[in-house]
Order: sequence, then C-alpha cells, then structure tokens
Amino acid sequence: MKRTKIATFLVVLFVLTSTLVPAWAERINDPLVANDFTKETPLNTTLNFTISDFKDSVNPPPNSAFDAVTFRQLPETNSGTLRIGTEPVKADLRIEIIKLDQLNFVPAKDYEGEAIFTWDAHYGTQTSPYPAVITIKVGTGVSLPTEPTPTPDDTEPPSPEPDDSETPSPTPPPENTQKPLQYEDMLEHWGAYSAGMLGAEGIIVGEEIGGHFYFYPNKILNRMDFITLACSVFQIKTKDSTADNPFADTDIPNYMLRQAIAAYEAGLISGKEKGGRLYVDPYERLTRAEAIKILDNGLKIENPATEPLSFADTNDIPKWAVQSVMNMEAYGIVKGYEDNTFRPYAQITKAQAGELLYQIYKFREKMRKTKSVFNTVFYGEI
Repeated sequence: MKRTKIATFLVVLFVLTSTLVPAWAERINDPLVANDFTKETPLNTTLNFTISDFKDSVNPPPNSAFDAVTFRQLPETNSGTLRIGTEPVKADLRIEIIKLDQLNFVPAKDYEGEAIFTWDAHYGTQTSPYPAVITIKVGTGVSLPTEPTPTPDDTEPPSPEPDDSETPSPTPPPENTQKPLQYEDMLEHWGAYSAGMLGAEGIIVGEEIGGHFYFYPNKILNRMDFITLACSVFQIKTKDSTADNPFADTDIPNYMLRQAIAAYEAGLISGKEKGGRLYVDPYERLTRAEAIKILDNGLKIENPATEPLSFADTNDIPKWAVQSVMNMEAYGIVKGYEDNTFRPYAQITKAQAGELLYQIYKFREKMRKTKSVFNTVFYGEI
C-alpha cells in the first residue's frame, strides 16, 4: 500500500437540549476569534484569496481590530504551495491584513483532493485561542455543462410555470460550527484544539473546578489511563461485572477492572503474559508503541499497510508493534517527529494522547459513514 498522509474527518451535529445543558457545553458556545472556511478551485488553477475571506471568518474581541494572520501549519507539499505574491509563505510568519489580497495557493500539477492548512488571527497584542482550518478543494469549482436547448422536434411538453402559492423548499441546515471546549491550562498549548474538540463532542471532558475546565496536558499516562480514553473514542461500554475477568492482577479497583475486561473482549488490548498468566499492568507508564498498537487494534483496518517504515529509528520499534505503526502512518494518523524518528519507547502525555485520539475519532467516523478520505491537520508531533 502506498503510504499517504490521509485520514478522515467526520462533521458531527452535536445537539444540545434546551434544558439541563452541562456546564462544559455552555463553555463551547464562547465565540472564537478565528473560524474555519473552505474554498474551491479547478485542477491546475491558482486560487487567489481576498481580505474578505479572512475578515468574514473572524470574531474580534471587544474593542479590538483584526490586523494580521500567521499560518501555523502549511499545506502538504504534494498538494501545492501557499504564496504571498510569488514567494512561498513561511510557517509562523506574521502577514498584515493589507497583504492578504496577494495571498494565493498554487496546486501541484494534476493534484486532485484537499489541501489543508491552519491560521491564527491577530488583534494587536491578542491572538486567537485556537488555530482555524482552511480547506481548499482542488478539482472542484468547475461549472457543470448546461442542458441543451430543446429543438422544435422535441415532443416533451414545456415545464409548467412555478406556482407562487406553493410552499417554498426548506432551507438546508447550516454546516456544523462545533467549537472546542476551552481548557484553562491549555490556552496557549499546541494540543488545545484537539483536546477541546474531544470535549465539545462529549468524548473526553476534563475536570471542572469552579466553573473552569482543566485537561492536565502534561500528565504522563499509564496503561489504564490510555485504555480508558481509547474505550471512550471506540465507544466500548464498561462491563457490568468482573465475572469474566481474564487477568491475574490483584491491585486493580473494581471500576478499572471492568473497563479493562471490556477492552480485552473488544480486542483493544491483549494483556501481558507472565508465567502463563495474563496481566493488565494498569499502572505502568504507557509507551508510544503501546499506544499505537491499542489504537490499531481498535480500528481493525481491513487493508493493512505493506510499505516498509522509513523512520531513522525503525529498528528500535518492537516487532509486535511494527505492523500497527505501518498502518497508522499509511493512513495519516501518525507522522513521527521532525527529525524522522518515531521514538517507540517515549512516554505519552495526555496532550499527545488527545491529539492521537482526535485523529482516530475523525478517521474512524468518516470511514464508517462515507469511506472517503481527507488530508488531516496535525497540531503536534505524533
């Protein structure tokens, strides 16, 4: 299988009832100051942006004016190049609003698909709390051919004139504008968007203290921490009892053991064999290799990747994890670090877990519903 940087996204309508709305749901209604938007362009056709593209996608804070942007993550090079005039845009370069009319995207030759990049809005000394996503659909934007004008030989009767008395067609519902839950300890953290979106979807919600929410992004996760989070993303229901317990661990609380049994029966984990007995080892620190193996088990990918890994430390990846890492890289769910290492034995923070799990959430839901693909946005090195 050719390795591609693809993953899939789900746009979910998250319906909140008019009563008994949880506090975390109210917090996500705070306006963002930079919002996602989409543009289209035909194959091999440069797309020109306007200042209005960005002005129409911001919500300035009180007494502030939108004056500049920075592009945090640029499009994948195989999709095309983002430029100011004829010069490629550099990541994190501040671009004043007056220059945005010079911004353009040049698709790669014959590329068809989606180009994705992110941007921050600046308001004097303030910056949008989350990066917004720009999606360019390359290969669209071409007008469809018009129907031929009927000739006198056509026998089909003309269409009746519209009846003004008829009930007009209902307006299609607006696209989902789900906003991330804001965590006080992640206001300037690279993982804020992914963690916030997991909270907004009600999948993983952090701790509420005094009306504020905290995610604890730097917490190092143990095996049971990650198993619990993964079960939420894969919608694995906790067992009602420990009657079918396959594990020999004696230091696991009942609620934790019931979750581990559910993960085992769902194929998410297989346990660790020691002396002919099976253990969860819930308090051991989780490694990247273990996390990827758990997520691959949960996805149950039908077409495993076949292209060998090219990480600088590929030989350090344990044999039991190699296929899982191949799968996750091929489907664009992990990409490794900038120095081309995977670091299989590195420990996982909660922020890194949030990034991984949000990628899995988008990939799994999109594949389940449409079988289509999407060039994903990464907010950190995973």
